[in-house]
Amino acid sequence: MRRRWFAIILAVAGMSAAAAAGSAAPAAADDEAPAPAAYIAVQFDTAFRAQPLRAWEAPPTLAEQGYFSLPVPPGRDPAEFAAEVAKAPNVLSAVPDAPVRAAAIPNDPYYLGSGSGPNQAQYLAAIGAPAAWDLHTGSRDVIVAVIDSGLDVRHPDFAGQLWENPIDNRNDGIDRDNNGCINDRYGCRFINLTQVNQAMCGYTSSTPTGAILDDMPSSHGTLVAGIIGAAGDNGIGIAGVAWKVRLLPIKALDCRGEGFMTRIADAIVYAVRQGARVINISIASDPPHTQADIPALRAALQLAQDNGVIVVAAAGNHSAGQPAGVAYPAAYTQYPNVIAVGAANNLDGMSWATYSNYGPAVDFAAPGNRLLSTTRTDIGLSNPYAEIGEPNGGFQGGTSFATPLVSGMFALLISRNSRLNAEDYIAAARAAATPAPPAPHGQNWAGSGIIDIGGAVARIPMLLTGVPQRDWRDVPGGTPIEARIGAAVCGSTTAVAAGPVSTFTLRVRGAAEQPGCGAPGAAVELVIGGLPAKPTITWGGTNADLGIAGLFVSSVSPPPGTVVVQTLGSGWSNLAHLEPTGALPGAASTLPLPWTAIYRWDPAKWAFSEAEGVLGAYRRFVRGAPAAVNDYPVIAQYDAYWVDAPAANVASLNPNPPPGRVVELARGWNNFVYTGQSRAVTDALSGIADKYTQVLQYDNASGRWLSYLPGQPRYLNDFGGLFTLRVYWIYMKEPAQLVMQ
Repeated sequence: MRRRWFAIILAVAGMSAAAAAGSAAPAAADDEAPAPAAYIAVQFDTAFRAQPLRAWEAPPTLAEQGYFSLPVPPGRDPAEFAAEVAKAPNVLSAVPDAPVRAAAIPNDPYYLGSGSGPNQAQYLAAIGAPAAWDLHTGSRDVIVAVIDSGLDVRHPDFAGQLWENPIDNRNDGIDRDNNGCINDRYGCRFINLTQVNQAMCGYTSSTPTGAILDDMPSSHGTLVAGIIGAAGDNGIGIAGVAWKVRLLPIKALDCRGEGFMTRIADAIVYAVRQGARVINISIASDPPHTQADIPALRAALQLAQDNGVIVVAAAGNHSAGQPAGVAYPAAYTQYPNVIAVGAANNLDGMSWATYSNYGPAVDFAAPGNRLLSTTRTDIGLSNPYAEIGEPNGGFQGGTSFATPLVSGMFALLISRNSRLNAEDYIAAARAAATPAPPAPHGQNWAGSGIIDIGGAVARIPMLLTGVPQRDWRDVPGGTPIEARIGAAVCGSTTAVAAGPVSTFTLRVRGAAEQPGCGAPGAAVELVIGGLPAKPTITWGGTNADLGIAGLFVSSVSPPPGTVVVQTLGSGWSNLAHLEPTGALPGAASTLPLPWTAIYRWDPAKWAFSEAEGVLGAYRRFVRGAPAAVNDYPVIAQYDAYWVDAPAANVASLNPNPPPGRVVELARGWNNFVYTGQSRAVTDALSGIADKYTQVLQYDNASGRWLSYLPGQPRYLNDFGGLFTLRVYWIYMKEPAQLVMQ
């Protein structure tokens, strides 16, 4: 028996090595050996252990975690073979690999808008899609993986809608990005080679490749993908729920619509690793469904949950006399990110569709009957579109096609605010869903209810993250922060300090969640520590992303009032002359006596200096000195100057400087009075960006110089804003005009 275990382990070790060497072309052995009739799902005890991922690390593959699909030798019973393999000392589990299949097939082709023919409006309007499109039509930053029978990438309604691998996009048999799938330009195929699909579909290998063209006669995967993300408003065909999106087709069903659950698990992991935010699985296990609950699938779904990916799965269909329990993977209730979808009969008041499975796991219901979607372009249809269902044959649709409506909804929710987590999107969808009518069986068939896409998108909040400041200096941790729209407080949080810096994350409710709150065009004012902050944020309109990161928001001390008070230290102080222009000493009548001298820096005055590169010199007025000594007889309004005077507070009437005052700045140091509105340094000096190297301010009370260096971490600068009627020094690399607004 140990020899048999050793042989099995060697076989799988060889398989693992081949999978790891993903740069090679498919092995010829698959072409020569007879295709297996069945597979078992095996988990080996490997040296790999789950570790917290760093942001730049890709999630582990199932193979790295020890999960493999092992072919059953010819003539062996899968259950017996699995039981034998499970006894091996390095095997944690071994079970027959559960078969899965697509849930429905389409009917004849119909072209959207052709006279009195079928139309999408009969079901999309009923679930609020037009209202959703008023807010967002989708984003190509959102990737939706479609695990199905593949997709016809040649269909015109998928132009510009497909995910594309930027590295491994050739047809050369080399896995250039080492992701375990060869030449996966648009997606990947995960199909176990069997005797049946070898004969009927022409497959020759189980090796994952980019061969994702839909080869099901029913176009199952192409239909599903079209419902999610066929291009909208492009003048042809149909509109997907998300008019703009990136579809990632992953082929896990063969040409007969059949596959294995381990390959569904592989497909989930692949989707997560490629950055999918939503995974659509319009695939259901065969009864009895419990056989599909395999460790590899649970590991894949846990990986999706850990990465914030929403997995939307069909509850499955049943015929009269068949079990109606929810199929896997939709049946899992321990994963909050797995959304099970039942079908509503949109031809009968959104009642329960009699083919739809039901049970505790179902989260939502969506229309499943007579939907329109895209088909393969190579099956002889004059227009590659079809209505799903056969009204004369007793077949109306399937949960396979209700599911992508829900996936499309989540694509729109993520597009509306890309920075929320999966729980936020699911909560918005649940809160917006409309109650479903009871079914004759009396059990749960719709979960939270019938989806309302427009209502869900309207409930998506704004999420603001950034740096909270007071006068452009980080506030202490715990400082309260509010979001106000008019008189309504629409969100609140506190600053979080980490050393010398602070951050905040603020969720701002919309009007659908709290009347009077966010709506397109509304001004969102932040209040930090009880003071209004700048800038205000505008609630985005159509196709705006309500997730805004990297904000620097600062409350600002009130501007000077009618009287402006300047503090003088003992000795020299740097002041602003706010009185009218006049001759000295009379024009300086507000200064405390006895002041002795006034010096004003003139960057244009020549002076001998031993310091290389020093430009300019001081002009002076010495009180009581002969006129020949003084070269600064007249002081102008808004001159910045030094005065030698006793410590005091100097009060002046506010001159209320007009906007647009211009200061000529020379190369070298300049001393000026800032007369614009209080702003961050970068904003106040945006007109001369890259022309200055340092800004200084002299604190008269303490006698200390304060410095601001552009580009330096903010916590190393002594100040971050320029304030109205205060005095600053600036070093210019070249002459420029500063316009102060």
